[in-house]
Amino acid sequence: MLDSARPGPAFHASVGHAAFDAIRFSEKPVAQLVARPSQPLAIVRHVGSAHDGIVSAATEPNGFDTLVLNVTSGGRYRGRVGGARVDLPLQRGQMSFVPGTQDFDIDYPASNGVVLLMLPQTLGAQLGAAMGTGVPSPMFSERHDRLAQLFLMTERELVMPGFASDLMIDGLLRAMFTILARREGGGPPPPSRVHLPPAKLKRVTDFIEAELGRGISLDDIAGVAGLSPFHFSRVFKMATGETPYRFLGARRLARARALLAGAMPLAEIALACGFASQSHFTAAFTKAFGLSPGRYRRQLAD
Repeated sequence: MLDSARPGPAFHASVGHAAFDAIRFSEKPVAQLVARPSQPLAIVRHVGSAHDGIVSAATEPNGFDTLVLNVTSGGRYRGRVGGARVDLPLQRGQMSFVPGTQDFDIDYPASNGVVLLMLPQTLGAQLGAAMGTGVPSPMFSERHDRLAQLFLMTERELVMPGFASDLMIDGLLRAMFTILARREGGGPPPPSRVHLPPAKLKRVTDFIEAELGRGISLDDIAGVAGLSPFHFSRVFKMATGETPYRFLGARRLARARALLAGAMPLAEIALACGFASQSHFTAAFTKAFGLSPGRYRRQLAD
C-alpha cells in the first residue's frame, strides 16, 4: 500500500476533478472525466494502469461521497478504507460506496477497471436528510443488480442528457441512496456446496490465458475442467461471478491493454488477442472502457 514512508514515485491523474486527481497511485492511471456544468456530480471512468501487477492507491478524506462500479473481474483488492480492513475478490458488476469522510489505502490488480460516481458530501447529506435516512454506511464489493442499473442510468443521463435531465438525475440519486440506506447485513453470500475447486479453476484460467489468440469454444474450456459445458458454465459463474464468455472477453481486453503500452499495430493486437478484426477489437474496447484503443494508447504516452 501507499503511505508517506513508502519509497518510490506517486502518480496522479489529471482528469480535471480535484478529488480524483488528488488520489496517489503507484502507477500512472488512465482515466476520463464525464461531467455536467449543471450538475455538481461527476463520473470518472478509471480504465486501469499501463503495467501489469499490483497497483496501490491512497487518499485522504476528500469531501465526495463515491459510488464505484467494477467493470472488470479478476484478483482481489486489499487494504484499508476508513477504519475497516478489506480483502475481497473483484468481480464485474460489484458495487462499493465510500463516504467522503473516509480515507483509503488499497492494493488492486493493475488491470482492474471501475467507474466512479462522485458527488459532494454536502449533497449526499442533503439527500439523506430529505429522506430521513442519513448518510449510508460504507459498502465494499457487493453484488446489487438494481443499484448497478440505477448507476448506469445516471451515467447515461450525464453523458447524453434528455428532457428534464436534472430532475431525472435527482430521482436516480434518491433511489440509489435509499437502496444504500436500506441495506441490512451485507457481505458475500454463504458458499455453495456445488463449486469449482481452486486448483481446477486455475487450470481453466491458465488455459484461457494461453489460448487467448485463437478461437476457444465452451467445449474446449469445459473439457479442461472435465465437466459438461452446461455444468461447467454454472459452476464457473458461481466461482468468478461471470459466464465463461464474459470472462474470456475480459481477459482478451486485459491482454490488449498490456499490448497497447508497446508499439504493436492495432490490427496485430486484435489478432493476438483473438478478435476477429481490428474493427471488432475497437468496438469491444470502446464499449468496455469508454475510450478507443488509439485514444487509450495516446493517453499512456502523455
